[in-house]
Amino acid sequence: MDEPGIRYRISIPRPATHLVRVAIEIDDAPTSLALRLPAWIPGSYLVREFARHVQGFRATDDAGRSLPWHKTRKDTWLIETQVGHRVCVELDVYANELSVRTSHVDATHAFLNPPNLLPYVEGRTDEPVTVDIVDAPDGWQVHAALSMAGQPGSYLAHDYDELADSPIHVGPDPSITFQVEGKTHTIATWGHGNVDLPRLAADVERIVQAEAALFGALPYERYLFILLLTDGGRGGLEHRTSTALMVPRFNLRAGTTYERALRLVAHEFFHTWNVKRIRPAWEGGRIDYATENYTRLLWAMEGITDYYSPLSLRRAGLMTPARYLEVLGEHMSELAETPGRQVQSLEEASFDTWIKYYRPDEHSVNSSVSYYLKGALASLLLDLEMRRRTAGEHSLDDVMRLLWVRHGLTDQPVPEAGYRSAVQEVAGGDWDAFFASAIAGRDDLNYGPALAAVGLTIEWRADANASPAWLGLRLRTEAGRTRVASVLSNGPAWGTGLSAGDELLALDGFRIDESSMDSRLRDYRPGDTAMLAAFRRDELVQVPITLTERPATRATVGKARRANVRQRALYEGWMHAPW
Repeated sequence: MDEPGIRYRISIPRPATHLVRVAIEIDDAPTSLALRLPAWIPGSYLVREFARHVQGFRATDDAGRSLPWHKTRKDTWLIETQVGHRVCVELDVYANELSVRTSHVDATHAFLNPPNLLPYVEGRTDEPVTVDIVDAPDGWQVHAALSMAGQPGSYLAHDYDELADSPIHVGPDPSITFQVEGKTHTIATWGHGNVDLPRLAADVERIVQAEAALFGALPYERYLFILLLTDGGRGGLEHRTSTALMVPRFNLRAGTTYERALRLVAHEFFHTWNVKRIRPAWEGGRIDYATENYTRLLWAMEGITDYYSPLSLRRAGLMTPARYLEVLGEHMSELAETPGRQVQSLEEASFDTWIKYYRPDEHSVNSSVSYYLKGALASLLLDLEMRRRTAGEHSLDDVMRLLWVRHGLTDQPVPEAGYRSAVQEVAGGDWDAFFASAIAGRDDLNYGPALAAVGLTIEWRADANASPAWLGLRLRTEAGRTRVASVLSNGPAWGTGLSAGDELLALDGFRIDESSMDSRLRDYRPGDTAMLAAFRRDELVQVPITLTERPATRATVGKARRANVRQRALYEGWMHAPW
């Protein structure tokens, strides 16, 4: 193919300054050329104003003459030129935010997310582009999932969407490669910790195999895992042929923290199909990088993905059946301790993610629900109910395969009714009541019948490790002071006068802090009244609260003592393990 008419060059000559130099060459420019930097990054649904980090913008023609330009928006530069000429643009971007959705450059590495750094040419986002990484320190290796374009560090993207969806990592730390189905998979790392890279690669390989078995094939030639070891930050962001993962540096020793890291891998890798190829029909069509993109399907895109995360570990032999049931109980408990589950539906949570999920505050626990958490549990019920109604002939696995064939392989977005339609096509019958309650409604999820179908029971109890008497407060310690983090709307403290941010001082005249509160409450019984003293903006307030019984929000999922042949068969088909 001919050389692309848009070429990017990224240089990091002085990484300790956190500055990235971006150069752009644009051929065949019109009289006015608009460059625009995305306001958000797909997969993280919040307008983040990446343009605030841009400095030193300048434009020249192919003879080196300065071109006039001005900003028309906070993130858009309009350049005046002549028809058919080449435009050369340079800008510097400050990159010192360590997260999977931003860019971070320092003396040890460069993690580069193109939407933070590389403006697109308005009207030309369908054109192929090249990107070159130059001036990196000696010994640093470049890792990207893009196709190579000649010399090392030079890459080709078929359009801006592919470029924006392809993070690049540059650094000196080790990497490891493995093969699945003849496809190359690389884990590139940054940072030091207790990671056993060969063991991690072996376990990730099993996750890839388990999820590929569900969909039937791997839809790429190469895949890149970028693993960033941090001082405590965590998270993941999916991409079409790669993923970025942040894991606390000492969380990779065998145990629950390592399991959590593997669940993160399983979640982000499952997005290879669900989200990146089985993708929502965004309002307005294709992704618009300049503004919010709305859908009511994030409960499916993220919730179904989160449902399959521990299930994929179970199917890969990396989690025992008993531990998997324990994880289900933990998730059910977390949802039960969120009053907002009865205020916001999954569809509402999906649509409002731009103003809710990524901007939590002290009242979020009362006003909203996580489409990851409730979406995963709703997906569990959907899967088990499909197995029950079809006597084990069909399941959510079949729905995902149907969506993959119909939408993923054909690159046709999924309409908002697409998941429900696929369920009805696979399982038959009427699913309106299920979707009206679990997805569009605010009702509590009814776990009992679905679990019973596979021979399981659920038991609810109060937290046995906490006092029976309950205040309904969440606390935090801040600079040595105990503050109210949230007042739960279903608890006795709600409406009594205590507020988030208050500094708690004493319980019935005696000093308390976060660590001693529960111990002190063990001397009380439900129905007792306790006087809490607190500072609010340096003013002393005293609030009487009548304690109530701690609610039964802790779930335990286990096998029924007596399970019939059908229940056992459904369990084995679901769990991929003998009863």
